[in-house]
Formats: sequence, C-alpha cells, structure tokens
Amino acid sequence: MSQPTDTSPERESLWSTVRFFWAALRQLDWRARRRLLRILRLGLWLLLPYVIRSLTATGETPAVWWKRGLRRLLHRSTPAQATEAAFHAGQAERLCAAFIALGPTFIKIGQMLSTRTDLLPLTYAQALTVLQDEVPPFPTEIAWQRITEELGQPPQALFRRIEPRPLAAASLGQVHRAQLPDGTEVVVKIQRPNLADIVRLDFQILRVVAAYLERRPTWLAGVKGADWSGIVAEFETMLGEEMDYEREMENAAQFRRNFANWQQEVYLPRIYPELSSRHVITMEYIAGVKPTDAERLRAAGFDPMQKMTLLVRTYLKQLLEDGFFHADPHPGNLRIMADGRLAFFDFGMVGRITDEMRMGLLDAFFHITDRDLMGLVGDAIALGFLQPGYDPVAFQEAAQGILAQYKGKKLSQLTFSELNATVSSTLYAYPFRIPGSFTFVVRALMTLEGMGQSLDPNFRLFEVARPHAKEFLLKRATAHVRDQVLGKLLRGEEVRIGWEKIWNVARLAYRTYFKPPPPALPSGPPLASGGETSPPSPA
Repeated sequence: MSQPTDTSPERESLWSTVRFFWAALRQLDWRARRRLLRILRLGLWLLLPYVIRSLTATGETPAVWWKRGLRRLLHRSTPAQATEAAFHAGQAERLCAAFIALGPTFIKIGQMLSTRTDLLPLTYAQALTVLQDEVPPFPTEIAWQRITEELGQPPQALFRRIEPRPLAAASLGQVHRAQLPDGTEVVVKIQRPNLADIVRLDFQILRVVAAYLERRPTWLAGVKGADWSGIVAEFETMLGEEMDYEREMENAAQFRRNFANWQQEVYLPRIYPELSSRHVITMEYIAGVKPTDAERLRAAGFDPMQKMTLLVRTYLKQLLEDGFFHADPHPGNLRIMADGRLAFFDFGMVGRITDEMRMGLLDAFFHITDRDLMGLVGDAIALGFLQPGYDPVAFQEAAQGILAQYKGKKLSQLTFSELNATVSSTLYAYPFRIPGSFTFVVRALMTLEGMGQSLDPNFRLFEVARPHAKEFLLKRATAHVRDQVLGKLLRGEEVRIGWEKIWNVARLAYRTYFKPPPPALPSGPPLASGGETSPPSPA
C-alpha cells in the first residue's frame, strides 16, 4: 500500500508545546489561569499513581533523583500486595472525585464517558455512573432561594409539599420531589448557582486544549483526527442551551410532536410552564427503572434486550426521520415505566441534522451496500469528513485494507466502537476528521452500544439497528424522491430528478421486503455488489 502524505500541521516538539501554552496562558484572564492550574494539579494527582506503578513494575535501578523519590513515595502510599483490580478500582474512584471537584462542565464530560466502554475500561465507566444522578447536591437553602427568585414565591407557597432532600443531583442541577396543591406528584429541577460563570471559564480552557490538539503533537500521536475546535464549539452551544430551561421546554414540545404516533411505546412527562422559568423547571414525576438495570427489569417482567431495541428504534427515528435528537442518552435520563413504555427526560441537550446531512447519510448507505468505495469517498467529502488534498489511490487502498480486516465476518460480529477505532487509526494520517456537527451523533450511537453491552457483552448495534434502519431509510428516501417528482411535474420547479436515487429506492425496497441479506461481509477486494450494512458513521 502506498504511504499517504500527512497534510496535517507540523508535528509539535516539546519546546513548541511550551511556547504554545505560555502564549495561551498570557491571553487568559486571571480566573481562567487559576482554574487551569487547579485542573493541572488534579491531573497530576491522577497521573502520579500510574507513573509510580510503572516505575515499580520495570524493576530498573533509578538513575536520577526523582525516580528514587517516586519509589520512596510508592512504598509509603501504595501497599505492595495491591492487586491490579484494586489499583484500577481506586483510580476509578479518584477519577470520579476529580470530575466532581472540577464542577459542572467536567461532570458532564464524566457522564458522557460513563457509557463509553470503548474508551474506558469497564471499571472506570462503572465508577463514573454516579455522575449521572448521584453528584453531591448544593444546600437546600440555596435551592429554595433560587425558586423564590425565579418563580416569585417561596416553594412552600407554590407546592403542597416539597422534599428538602434532593431526589437526584447531576452536573447542572438537582431535582426535588414535590406535590402540587391538587395532589399531583411532580419533580422540581433547580439549576446550580453561579453555573454560567464556571462554564464560561471552563470553555476558555477547553478552546486552548482544542487548538493544541489540532496541531497534532507527537506525544499524542494516538489522538484521533477530529475537528476539535468544532467539537468544543458544538459542546459549548449545547451546554448553553441545556442551561436554559425555557429552551428545554421548547425542545420537549418538539420531541412530543415528533413522537405523537408512538404513544404506546414512548412517554414524555408533562411540563408545567407556570411553575417553570429559565433556571427552574417543574414536570410530572415518573417512576420507573433505568434501561441498564437488567435485574430490576426482569423482576418487573420485561426483557432488557427488547427494551434496548426499543431505545435503538427511537434513536433511528430521531436521526434518520426527524433530524432532531436527544443528545444526552445516558441511563439517568431514561426510564422503563411500569406499563413498559420508554420515558425520556432532560431535553436540554439536543442535536440537529439538516436535510442535506440526512440525505448524505442515505447516499452513503446505498454506496456501502453496493461496495462503491469511490462513491463513499464522495460522500465523505460532501459530509465534511474528508478534506481536499488527499491522494485518491492511496486513500482507496486504505479503505480496501479496512474492509479486508473484516473479511468473512458476519454483521453480528462487528461492534460500532471496533469499526470506529479501526477507521480512525487507519485514516489518521489522511485529511480525515469528524465534523463538529457529527460529534454528538457518533457519541449518541457509541452511548447506545455501551448501554447495550452493559446488558449483554454480545450486543451489536449494527445487528440490532439494521432491519429498523432500512425501513427508516426507505421511508426517508421515498419521501425525498416523491418531493422531487412532484416539484418537477406539478409545480414546474427547476429541479434535477435523481433517477439513480429512484432506482436505489426500488432496490432497497426489494432487498428489505423480499430478499434476505447475505450472511457475511465480502472476503476482500475486488468488491462485489449486494449485501446490507447500516449507514456508516466513521470517527
């Protein structure tokens, strides 16, 4: 295979790294500098045990004074008989404590990581699940003061009863159970104090880190190509929206309209606008079980994997049909109700996919089913994954190499995270990166697979999603072609009818309803027609 030309910025030396961060520090205000120093101190506190353990494991004679000092510190702080499992369990607890100490933005990052078993060992991911709804709360007196300021009356005047002890506490706020004057059970979510100032400082720092990562430093050669500045900007926008509870009410209303025909399977709690504001929101109390709590689900008479399949179906609808999706699908925001319906909570963080992006994904689906590599390259460029300036021949060989790694494998043997890691590592040297607008789509899919694998290690997102994805894609493609034809024939619009797309829709319908897919991926290049996979989501 010919070697690709690395068109990325010049790799960073240690000295240029120091210069970069020194220049960045000078541009931060004094509060951001102090915050950055605290982050660095906690980071060193986390890394030091790994360094000490690594030095001890090598058994080398210390050559310099600092190694000897670390060895002495090791004998004082770490029992010699500590097992590997005990060490990582302790480190996982320290990581969780560090996220809590750093506050809302980092708690939110920890929540995202808690379902990413592709990025973290299971011990660490499980430790971070407490960040979903078991973060230390802020004082009740401050919560009552916030309600009074936002709603104009103290909570005792608004509710028949409100519990002083929070039902749950997470990154941006905490929830108190209450009762309306008419006896209706509700929950009141109250935003943490000084949240906007803390988040603003954190994003000053994250923007600096993103700019550094885009320089692709040598010592972080394993960092996957991504639009880091775009990712941080997208995260900042979403977090800003999540902090606005009035926007959350609008998002919930949109979600309710989109799922109006799913009332037998999906439920959204009622929101009370008269008892809500930008920083306080009151909604119906819903009892239920987290979709990852297999033991309690079985005790309630439900098959956990059936409920996981329902969750996957709802996300395919959100991504492929609605273009509007819940961007924070961790288990703390989901419940299986007593009647079996799936309830969604917390609509502050949502993502949007334009019609062009959805149709681009549709084109990519047809090209992958036809094993059309160059068609996929065109899709990658159109969707913003592949930047101009690449070597087409080398890139095609790299793509064929990726497919060759999976020759003879059934779709049920592939995981989304495995494919993501393979694509990222293989294409890292090319101008290939995840656009910021797709970051939370990929993250949502990774989160779903992580939740499924917590129930069953053999869970495969591709296998579960395939039959439902084809139906949604067929529906979407049919609507697009119909609009093209009607616009041309009935309204006289100057549109170019995609006759190739019409043929693709007919073939997809035939394969979906009449022809079963082949049992395995092709054995390698040359690529043959036929077969089905889910739409690609490279990362």
